Amino acid sequence: MLKLKSRDLPLIMFRRELPAFLGPEGETCYIEIDARAGGAVNPAYQAKLEQLGKRARVMQKKVNKIANEDEQVDFEFDGTIDLNLKWFGAIYDTCVIEWRSNIINDDAPIVCNRENFLALTEVRVPELAKALADFKAATEEAAKDVEKDDAATIKN
Repeated sequence: MLKLKSRDLPLIMFRRELPAFLGPEGETCYIEIDARAGGAVNPAYQAKLEQLGKRARVMQKKVNKIANEDEQVDFEFDGTIDLNLKWFGAIYDTCVIEWRSNIINDDAPIVCNRENFLALTEVRVPELAKALADFKAATEEAAKDVEKDDAATIKN
């Protein structure tokens, strides 16, 4: 097996303010995430996405075998939710370095670990969902910036 050097990935410092009702009374509620770029420049991220792609294809084959339309829709919906959770798990595992937040969970500040990060993806608060989607986009945008820089370097 080859042991090649890997590129330094750009760091992302992401912050979003969240609705006040999620945080401590009288304070600005926020989520901050320090991360690496995702996308094609991050081989570990790419490998996880390839696994997810395979899982999605297997799920679709199972959906196609279900004769009852209601069962088919339910299975597909549950599978999509599961794939989304696994996608954020891939982002967490390969991109997130550290995250901080003052969201209140059961009368105490949220513990900033993988389990709670993924649990936030399932919370039905539009501003939180948008913040996490924006974070995902930021990891991909950082990768595109690296690709543009590489293309410019090669061109010169």
